[in-house]
Amino acid sequence: MTTVSTGFVRFNTGEISPLMSGRIDTEEYASSCAVLKNFIPSVQGPVSRRGGTRFIERVKLENCKTRLYAFQFSSDVSYLLEFGHHYIRFFYDRQQVVDNNDDPVEVATPYDADDLFDLKFAQSGDVVYIAHKKYRLKKLLRYTASGWSIEDAALTDGPYLPENSGEISIAPSALSGDIQLTASASLFSAADVGRCVRLMHTENPTIQWGAAVITAYSSPVSVSARTVDGLPFMKTTATKFWRLGAFNGSLGYPEAVSFFEQRLVLGKGNVVYGSKIGQYNSFSPTAADGTVTAEYGYGYDLSTDQINDVRWLSAGRALAIGTVGADFTLETKASDGTVAQNVRAQRHSTFGSASVAPVKVGNTTLFVQHYGRKLRSFSYDSVSDDYIAKDLTTRAPHISQSGIKEMALQQEPVPVVWCALNNGKLCGLTYEQTEGVCAWAQHEISGGFVESVACLPSAQGDRDELFLIVRRIVNGETVRYIEVMEQGLPENAEDTKQAFFVDSGLSYEGESRISFGGLDHLEGETVAVLADGAVQNEKVVHNGTITLDSPASVVHVGLPFSSVLETMPLTNCTQERVSETVKKRISGVLVRLYKSLGFAIGTANATEQQSFRRMSDLTDHPPALFSGDKKIAFSVAWKDSTSVRIEQNQPLPLTVLGIFPMIASGKI
Repeated sequence: MTTVSTGFVRFNTGEISPLMSGRIDTEEYASSCAVLKNFIPSVQGPVSRRGGTRFIERVKLENCKTRLYAFQFSSDVSYLLEFGHHYIRFFYDRQQVVDNNDDPVEVATPYDADDLFDLKFAQSGDVVYIAHKKYRLKKLLRYTASGWSIEDAALTDGPYLPENSGEISIAPSALSGDIQLTASASLFSAADVGRCVRLMHTENPTIQWGAAVITAYSSPVSVSARTVDGLPFMKTTATKFWRLGAFNGSLGYPEAVSFFEQRLVLGKGNVVYGSKIGQYNSFSPTAADGTVTAEYGYGYDLSTDQINDVRWLSAGRALAIGTVGADFTLETKASDGTVAQNVRAQRHSTFGSASVAPVKVGNTTLFVQHYGRKLRSFSYDSVSDDYIAKDLTTRAPHISQSGIKEMALQQEPVPVVWCALNNGKLCGLTYEQTEGVCAWAQHEISGGFVESVACLPSAQGDRDELFLIVRRIVNGETVRYIEVMEQGLPENAEDTKQAFFVDSGLSYEGESRISFGGLDHLEGETVAVLADGAVQNEKVVHNGTITLDSPASVVHVGLPFSSVLETMPLTNCTQERVSETVKKRISGVLVRLYKSLGFAIGTANATEQQSFRRMSDLTDHPPALFSGDKKIAFSVAWKDSTSVRIEQNQPLPLTVLGIFPMIASGKI
């Protein structure tokens, strides 16, 4: 029998699929985990237990789907928006924005609950453009902290469908102002109200385009309209040279929206439309006399050999375009402004995209592939001189198997792409492309089904905060709460008093008390309690109240959750390369910790709680935070395959820097 030692000194490959458990030949094997739940891998290698979630507010309509949106005006002014069934509500610095009567500020919208996750957003300063294929393009405007409104984005000239090639003609009743448009055959419908129309008349050698917006429907051959300023008609005679707007109630409206090169860019079907430079409401394709310069709008058809309906747009050095069947970039050629803009789109792959808004990480766009189960990074590769879409779920396809429904990027303190999954779970991808870090971890919000995620800078400006909408069953009823994931343990903490490791929790800090109310949102639930830094017995909330075991002045109460780290099987991970076929057992382990307390350790079958209290500690005080090496004796059976499992079930912090097992092998 021989005894060898090994070390797991980094965990920044994250949890990997059981299908990868045989890949002991890879460099990543030793930095991977068989299970990594409710831990956040860092770029440097250690893993830290995620913080708990703090209860913020109930959503307005708890029986309806609700979605979050992060409205960030500047680094220190940002709002969380609650999109619900036909309304928007607003939060600032974790507080609901209210009016002078202390009623929640609210804006009415046309969006049904089932429409919310198909909304696409593009923000410019105090204005957010909102796109959905069933509704006219909208603008949400902020005037003051409590002054918000929503309105149609009135598109005054375009974008347009291709020029008419048939025999139908249109005649305006006047050259400008409020007019009637009369067609020579059935052409119009009630769905055309708000649609743009362009007519061209000629008088050799002059041509002139005029434009109008339909204001009312009269019949299939007649509509009321109002001409566009600066684009009057030349004549009132009928003309076959006309173009109708690309959007209406029958054809549908833009599905994707973005800003690119000072243009508002819209995607509908397989066409991408760009507005005039700096004029987001005008998509004029030409001047009145038909001339085209670089300032004018464009429409680019992405037609290839497959369906390419646009799902999302993401601006960078080029405009990245995700469609149902392929991934494109659109670029424009610079000019002196006197000639038409040269627009060119290029297809790079045929992976296709789901209708999930991408996230931008540096110069890389992360998007969800067509069936929702894979996350890909779309970026320029200098070696191949092309854009590539790398699969980021190769090592952990099981984590996102149910499908990704929404994503949010948290950049500080750890760069994590948070993904809300269709099965109600949450997963996080620690992603740092320059360091080659791509580490997945599973997260389960205790007792909850995660429906939406959004990230905003904290009020202190030192980190990003993850906000969630969590659906729960509480006291027999379906509820939906807005919650925020806390840091867990403040970076400057010297004890556990401010440790927050409970879900849907609340805190109290003040005079010492033994009874605490205000927990109506957890009525009937069993909650964990951390009081003055010490773990107390779990309680059941009754009438929104709990009674502590002993009085305390700093209390955190919420739903308990478990964090689990399980290493890969200890095989081929030492210089002596312990064989797969040899019986082995762990005879001891050293765990290197940072500011941690109270975990259990063992194997997948059984773990044993560890004590951090020393003989010199005061019995009426919690143990001090522990940083350093903790030696642990193991008593486990001989096995062909074994691993180390660490669990934290108490509302206490845990950061694992390294795990160093002693392995006895050689017994048959």
